[in-house]
Amino acid sequence: MTAPLHAGPSPVGGGPAVSLATVRTLPRQPQVPKASRLTDNERAVLHRAARGDTYAVIARDLGLAEKSVGKIAFRMARKLGAHNITNAVHLAHELRIFTERPGCGDRAAYLRHLRRQEPACWRCLAANAAHEAERRAARKASKVHAA
Repeated sequence: MTAPLHAGPSPVGGGPAVSLATVRTLPRQPQVPKASRLTDNERAVLHRAARGDTYAVIARDLGLAEKSVGKIAFRMARKLGAHNITNAVHLAHELRIFTERPGCGDRAAYLRHLRRQEPACWRCLAANAAHEAERRAARKASKVHAA
């Protein structure tokens, strides 16, 4: 655990403590969004990897060598701060580079979003709303038949 910064004399007597003003260094450079740094080839490889395609399939579709696809994936993962291509796909979803995951658009996908503790995409939200409307209509119909 780190000790909090104090203003004033050092509690151990070794000189003045560091104040918050002296901790600040050069002004921060504006952060460029990670998604905007990806090239078109990197985006294409990322989207195809998210679909589950192998490097060989991606290379055939894009007209590249398989080794080139591996290098593109490595550069893309490094730009996103990922450890590998799988982690890069996960981070791309968290950074909202993809608006939705493969297989989105039904109630089960909405529940997967909830389990992952991530915001649901618009297709999953719409599917969940339709599911809830059907449940309300079924409850209402059962009350009418019971009466």
